[in-house]
Amino acid sequence: MQSLKDALALLEQVEKILNNYTPKSEEDRKLLNMLISKNMKIEAEAYAKYIRV
Repeated sequence: MQSLKDALALLEQVEKILNNYTPKSEEDRKLLNMLISKNMKIEAEAYAKYIRV
């Protein structure tokens, strides 16, 4: 089972990728939209767990 530290490290990798990324096409736009949607789901789950602690 992975830990929250592992999840944080993965998010830091995503952040680095985004910082060095320049979208160039409609496909990039679609992928960014999917990333934003996934991030919103992750944030909602994290807030729900945070509130329970």
